[in-house]
Amino acid sequence: MLIRTFAKNLRQPQKTIVGRLAKYFLIKRSRGIEIAAVEHCNIKPDYNVLEVGFGPGLGLEAAYQKIKGGKGKLLGLDLSPYMLEIAAKRLSEGINNKQVELHLGSVMEMPFETNSLDRIFHCNCFYFWPDFDKCVQELYRCLKPNSLMITTINYEKIKFSKKIGILRYGNIDVEHYMNVLSKNKFENVNMKTHKNESKEYQVISAFTGSKEQ
Repeated sequence: MLIRTFAKNLRQPQKTIVGRLAKYFLIKRSRGIEIAAVEHCNIKPDYNVLEVGFGPGLGLEAAYQKIKGGKGKLLGLDLSPYMLEIAAKRLSEGINNKQVELHLGSVMEMPFETNSLDRIFHCNCFYFWPDFDKCVQELYRCLKPNSLMITTINYEKIKFSKKIGILRYGNIDVEHYMNVLSKNKFENVNMKTHKNESKEYQVISAFTGSKEQ
């Protein structure tokens, strides 16, 4: 029962004891790949950037440092009101100076304009999407032509998490995810393994191309 409840809170953390445990788990396990995702995005100060499924806000915090003082804007989208509350405290400076906006909502139907984003990144997120095709179509819609989406994962860790049951509500089929990206107009979809302090992680990159019809 505890593992099942914890697994549900990894998908959408609640403001409960188990949800708080999930928050600390995400902070401990995801900090490295969140920061890595931001680095692989090559964010410029004038870019409009979105993180999907921002959780406690670690990736947003790193991305804010890339656009701080520039003309860019940092956006976040998450299903969990509890995570939005936590991330809003972490990003309070950026929110106060109008350079950061956090939104509560689903990647299935995003509140962002078409062709408005230079970069999108997400970590430990796509496993929980209810409809891969619809979600990927939304991501593609919001990205500008010739823009980039970065996904970072630690495949060995997520396979282990699936095995012990804490990712029982997620689809960790990376090959399927990449195939859906390619099927829905993303170009040059590839996955490479990198190292951070001798720890391996995977980066999936996908480009929009010219977006010509």
